[in-house]
Amino acid sequence: MKTDGQRRSKNVEDRRGQRRSYASGGRENGMLLNMALGLLFSRTGRKFIIPLLIIGVLGFVIFPDFSRGFLDGLQNMQTGTQAPRQSSADSDKDADFAAAVLGSTEQIWQQLFTRTGSDYKPAGMVLYTGGTRSACGSASAAMGPFYCPGDQKIYLDVSFFEQMSRHMNAPGDFAQAYVIAHEVGHHVQDETGTLSRAHQRQQALGRGSARANAVQVQVELQADCYAGLWAGLAQRLSDVTLDIGDLKEAIGAAHAVGDDTLQRKSRGTMVPESFTHGSAVQRSAAFERGFESSTMSACN
Repeated sequence: MKTDGQRRSKNVEDRRGQRRSYASGGRENGMLLNMALGLLFSRTGRKFIIPLLIIGVLGFVIFPDFSRGFLDGLQNMQTGTQAPRQSSADSDKDADFAAAVLGSTEQIWQQLFTRTGSDYKPAGMVLYTGGTRSACGSASAAMGPFYCPGDQKIYLDVSFFEQMSRHMNAPGDFAQAYVIAHEVGHHVQDETGTLSRAHQRQQALGRGSARANAVQVQVELQADCYAGLWAGLAQRLSDVTLDIGDLKEAIGAAHAVGDDTLQRKSRGTMVPESFTHGSAVQRSAAFERGFESSTMSACN
């Protein structure tokens, strides 16, 4: 996929290399620790210092593993954890590519919304390493990319691209573009009201139930279709140029993140009623349907 002439989105927030805190927040944990230490060394607390020291020494002798973990916990509470800095050429290249793909989606979706007399409000994108915070809670590399309706932003740890290539058998830049376009698809659903209606339906059916999961599958398949719709129109209506094999990369990525593929890899078996994103065949077919179309109605 060539993006040399494609404008880069201005709606990208780069948090790569920033300090991250634990789930309850490094600053808050540090304040709690300081309060505890202040109480311990106050006039009231000083009378307990010697007994506590004795208990502490015995604890280190009797439970060394626990003690080591306790000290690590205190250190993390006080200082937080430092995410590895992603200043390498590969990380910068991935970040630039993500901005180019997001810029292309903005161009295409604005045209599609204009056809229906609507105005498209672009999604934001947060690039991070290790972990960060979103309006939907904590974000971590282990979660993979996701869209947060609370702040209308896509959260992406750029190291996920490497995981796709190494561990998910989904290499290639267009596989990466598919991931971003899929999350933008969720933003489109948010803009059109589809996402909120689906969430209401899931609540009524009981979240986690097989029927609620089936609703979520439809949400994800539509986002896959929207990703394909963007890809097909991008090469016809913008400066994005697809190489031979790009479509194969995207379909391969859709296949790699199918529920059946992931469950076989992690469990060795499938539980269809627990599917929340669709099977490999469903996901790749949804992307192809969008790619071959030129209207949003093809993804209804």
